[in-house]
Amino acid sequence: MLAVKIVALLTAAVLIADPPTAVYKKTRVFVLVPPEQILPGVKKVAVLDFTGEGADGRSFADAVTSRLFEKQRGIQDIHTGGMFGVGGHTQEGKTLQQGAFTDVFALVERSRLAQVLQEQRLGQSGVLDEAQAAQVGKVLGVDAIVVGTVSFSVTDQRVQEEHTYTQNKHQYTRTVSCVNREGLMKARVRVVSAESGQVLGSVDRPLPVKSKHCDDEEGGLPTEQSVAEESSHALADAVANYLAPHFELGEFELEKIHNKQFEALGERAAELAEGLRVDEAYAIYKSIHDQDPYSPEVMIDLAILNEVVGNWSQAKGFYENAFQLKKDDDYKHKRGLDRMTKDLSFRDALAQLGVVIQEHTFAAGAEDVARATANVVEIRGGGEDRIPIHAQPDDHGAVVASVPGGVTFQLVREEGSWFRIKLLDGKEGYVQKDKAKLRQQ
Repeated sequence: MLAVKIVALLTAAVLIADPPTAVYKKTRVFVLVPPEQILPGVKKVAVLDFTGEGADGRSFADAVTSRLFEKQRGIQDIHTGGMFGVGGHTQEGKTLQQGAFTDVFALVERSRLAQVLQEQRLGQSGVLDEAQAAQVGKVLGVDAIVVGTVSFSVTDQRVQEEHTYTQNKHQYTRTVSCVNREGLMKARVRVVSAESGQVLGSVDRPLPVKSKHCDDEEGGLPTEQSVAEESSHALADAVANYLAPHFELGEFELEKIHNKQFEALGERAAELAEGLRVDEAYAIYKSIHDQDPYSPEVMIDLAILNEVVGNWSQAKGFYENAFQLKKDDDYKHKRGLDRMTKDLSFRDALAQLGVVIQEHTFAAGAEDVARATANVVEIRGGGEDRIPIHAQPDDHGAVVASVPGGVTFQLVREEGSWFRIKLLDGKEGYVQKDKAKLRQQ
């Protein structure tokens, strides 16, 4: 079955990607985005059934409620590498912002809602007005009621297209019949104060959907019901984003260190930052900054690491300094500065929802920095000693070489209590950590 293509962007993206140029290493992590509408004083809400026209209003309200219950809404696995979605690998999505969450409201169970509506004999004739919504809210003991309408319509258009085929190394063209299915799902939402009956916020969310199938293709068009269900889930996310914070994937491209003295250290720091080992990465960048305090590249990298953990004030300071030093190439610096100004303005709004991003203390010590920056492994002992190098990190595994003490090898990576090293003949093997030590080359 053909996938339904959502062609409207429901919310503003926070993908911090640069224009299409040569891309350096990136830190990819989920960051908290405040809701579009802050609801002052609202702690407990109820989502009533939406009235539907060509759509299931009750199921849509269930979907919105379900989204609002999610503690880390928006965080998902990240697919990396590959071309056009093919190949690559998947890694677990995560956030580094301590204290960030998305389930900011206490929600009334939907079964309780149905009971109250029946007792109050409300909602049978369609959408509740503000006074009726406030009445229900007071009975339920909530601060606000979410009400609205949802509609779905779909139209099919049959068209003729010229398709080209190759058979026995010869190309030919023929006309085929195709069907374009275009749908539109819309939600109109109101948030009503239970105390005053006033509308605290309202939003209209349209969601165009498109799919196509031609006679020369396998399968067929998705059913109208499946299209409606698919778009309903996406629209429920958009409505939840309007009401409550959510996580979005941020892609922060690091700056390459060009100072030859610190180039190797910068590469190691960028690798650590890419792997979200931000404490170790920060310690390295900070050590470079202490020795070269006027490098805008290092300032940008320090700003990014502060940004991804939620230290927005510190990040803003680094972005400001970098902007002063590199105004001739200021798009990245300026965009970072603009983001931090916006995030700092959101801090109070998030606090009203009970979300307080904790300041992160970068905790890597001197030993951690030495370990992070080490790129060779020195075998302990003397020239007459012979230390076994195993094919696998296992004492009982096959031995691929026996090497003398005092010799250094390139570190590939650490694995538990073992170092994986590259031998002089290019082979790789494992040595126990108690038989070797890390040091810089």
